[in-house]
Amino acid sequence: MKTPMPQYPRATLAFLLFLLSVSTGGATVRAQQPHLLRLPSVHAPPLGKLLIAAAHIDSAMTGEGDEAILLWNTSRAPVELAGWTLEVNGRRATFPTEGAPTLLAGERVWCAAQATLFRMSFGHDPACEWAADSDPTVLNLEGTTLQLTNTGATMRLRDPSGFVVDVLLYGDEVGPVTNWQGPPVQVYARGAIARQGQIWQRKLHPSTGLPIDQDQASDWASDLADVEWGRRVRFPGWGGWGVEDGALPVILSANATITVAIAPEGLYAPVADALESATQSLDLSLYTFEHPELAQQIAAAAQRGVRVRLLLEGGPPGGITDFQRWCVRLMAQAGVDVRYLATQEDAPRGLQPRYRYTHAKYGIIDGRLVLVGSENFSWDAMPVNAAGPVGGRRGAYLLVDAQPVAAAFAKLFAADWAPDRFFDLQPYAPNHAQVGDPPQAYTLPVPPVYEVQEASFAAPISSSGDARFQLIAAPENAWRLDAGLHALIQEAGTGDELYLVQLYEHKYWGDGQSHPIADPNPRLQLLIDAARRGAKVRLLLDSLFDDVEANRSNQATVEYLATIAAAEGIDIIGAVGNPTGGGIHAKWLLARVDGVTWSAVGSLNGGEISHKVNREVVLMVDHPAVYARLLEIFLHDWALVTR
Repeated sequence: MKTPMPQYPRATLAFLLFLLSVSTGGATVRAQQPHLLRLPSVHAPPLGKLLIAAAHIDSAMTGEGDEAILLWNTSRAPVELAGWTLEVNGRRATFPTEGAPTLLAGERVWCAAQATLFRMSFGHDPACEWAADSDPTVLNLEGTTLQLTNTGATMRLRDPSGFVVDVLLYGDEVGPVTNWQGPPVQVYARGAIARQGQIWQRKLHPSTGLPIDQDQASDWASDLADVEWGRRVRFPGWGGWGVEDGALPVILSANATITVAIAPEGLYAPVADALESATQSLDLSLYTFEHPELAQQIAAAAQRGVRVRLLLEGGPPGGITDFQRWCVRLMAQAGVDVRYLATQEDAPRGLQPRYRYTHAKYGIIDGRLVLVGSENFSWDAMPVNAAGPVGGRRGAYLLVDAQPVAAAFAKLFAADWAPDRFFDLQPYAPNHAQVGDPPQAYTLPVPPVYEVQEASFAAPISSSGDARFQLIAAPENAWRLDAGLHALIQEAGTGDELYLVQLYEHKYWGDGQSHPIADPNPRLQLLIDAARRGAKVRLLLDSLFDDVEANRSNQATVEYLATIAAAEGIDIIGAVGNPTGGGIHAKWLLARVDGVTWSAVGSLNGGEISHKVNREVVLMVDHPAVYARLLEIFLHDWALVTR
């Protein structure tokens, strides 16, 4: 009998098999598994070894004063850093004998060019600096000023005797180099993922949590050849909410009341009622905001003494609309603290926002109630009640009344909302060119009307009882193939069912002119593999916004799946459609695996940017009533678009 997630049995099994192999002198031990995620190689570090675990090399900041190197004590013994030396292309910076820290087993420290500029990018202090005494409270390294050459270099870590303990060969630097095997490390920069500003980091073994160390390029997370654990990126300022980059999703169990509200016909009233219920605090993280009635609800909350904080994206494609500016002005004038993810004017030149887009859609009310879903606050997704059937964008929200879930979301919000630590939170200002007020003569548009014959899901459904939850966040862990959604898909086999509803699901990732072999979409590939193991798989994708001429259109994905299904005789079908007139904007996955039903709802689209560099949030729920409602909607819409 299969055991569904969230305990990630395959990753654990693989590691146990490795240990068994070691204990039996290397004898091969095989388990009969229909599918097993390949894990990175395990390399046990020698006692007392430090590693160069990460490096911020090609900074986007003018002058690159936030360049930095991360040292990690991977051993089981403390390491005194006095006398240790960092070397880059012959330049050496050494920890002084006075004041150098001692790293306990498993501890890490960043050393930076300038502590003050590092703090502005990363949101916390480094342990040392080498270029200038920018902060007298931070330890200064002795020797020469390091220069982390953007194009390539050899980086070495020497112990107090001068022995080379670790090496990083990167970029255009050529070998051979002692203590290094093969070609240099290359940063992962394909498609719209930029090279500049990235942190080069090692892979972390999913079972031990320790860096991989075999003195070669495949140790590093940018490894292009490794689709499962490579091709990763990281930028300064990620993590910091108790879930570092690469960590597993937050897993919770709670007695909860869960409400499923469906866009377009049934979303406005539940959201408005939830906002009206706030008595102490209201925190919202949204992509865009174009809804006057909800703006008035939020303004009213602030006026009755509720502390309201609203985080919005500062650079959506096409810019911030005058419609949103009107709504924001209304809320800000009532006392709402509005911030945009956008570089502040007093930030160092070149400093970038932490995420490509803050695309999440969630809120926390009074520390008890969470709203999380796929829709922006807009008339398209949340039309105010009309006389006839209401059309618009298909989507969903979960409203979860459970304090443990609210606490997990609150930690995430607090990490992103940190104006005391980051310079990428631009406050609303009436005269600001990017985030200020609309023109004086601006008037609100007429609400859109989407003609539909029926609107069957206007009434929200609620259910109470014990439930399991997983909070998945991009960029920290949405990409992991051994956790969350991806691990659940890998459990599916004969007799199981998977239903995906998406605005888009790319046929492949990477460059736009690539293909699924060179740059597979891991989630799509896992769905195909599940069908190969006997699962029933259905994908419902949007047609309204789909560019059918594009190589990565939804139509191209559907045709790709049809070709595979016909060739292999597997039960996977994709379809495009627009069942509610305003397009499919939903992002949810339903999984019935060995009789257990999981529902995942959030903001995560099926592209590489969404998984790797955006702020996205997905909540997975193991609760039968939630699954039943979302499956009912899927089957209704599927029948409309496929008949």
